[in-house]
Amino acid sequence: MLVNEESETSQAQSQILHPGSRALFSFWETTRAAEAAPRRGALDLRQIRDLVPNLVIIEPGPSSTGFRWRLAGTAVCGLYQRELTGADALLGWDSFEAHVVKRFLNGVIHGLQPCLLRFRMYTDLQQLVGAELIGLPLQAEGGGIHVFGGVFPFRETLSLGHRAISKLELSGARSIWTEHLPGDQLVRQLGQAGERPFRPFQVIRGGRGP
Repeated sequence: MLVNEESETSQAQSQILHPGSRALFSFWETTRAAEAAPRRGALDLRQIRDLVPNLVIIEPGPSSTGFRWRLAGTAVCGLYQRELTGADALLGWDSFEAHVVKRFLNGVIHGLQPCLLRFRMYTDLQQLVGAELIGLPLQAEGGGIHVFGGVFPFRETLSLGHRAISKLELSGARSIWTEHLPGDQLVRQLGQAGERPFRPFQVIRGGRGP
């Protein structure tokens, strides 16, 4: 398997496959207005009521190398068949894929650039569920940046009857480049003005075989 690690500067909506991810990206773009990342208090979730069960917030973990689920909606916990809030967000990935996921989450937090992850989930009943995670920078209450986003499966999952996700397999990852205003205070604070967190296109070799 090859994992595509991409960064694009345009046509963001065409890169996002799931309608839920597209709707969430549009909501985030509208809410942030001229800011690099919206403030959490500015989020009016009533505007995206149908997406709320699929929403997540991911934050840096206690160590500098990890991430954890700060919040996870009921649909996301139902998909994973476990309570995710407070748990390790990299749990279930092998070391290679965890490294890729971590790099893109770091790109959201330190580069203020949205990311898009596509992956396959295998249930304990050998069912396959394709899913998309979109991660968007969000100014946390009290300072810092969290990853605000959603996990959206590409099939109906309520009737699967599974009790666990036994395997995760990353199929694609990209950063969605968004422009920041030169005088944006948040960009200045993070020292990221004019810098891309990733090269324009890279294919990572060495992933798991089919």
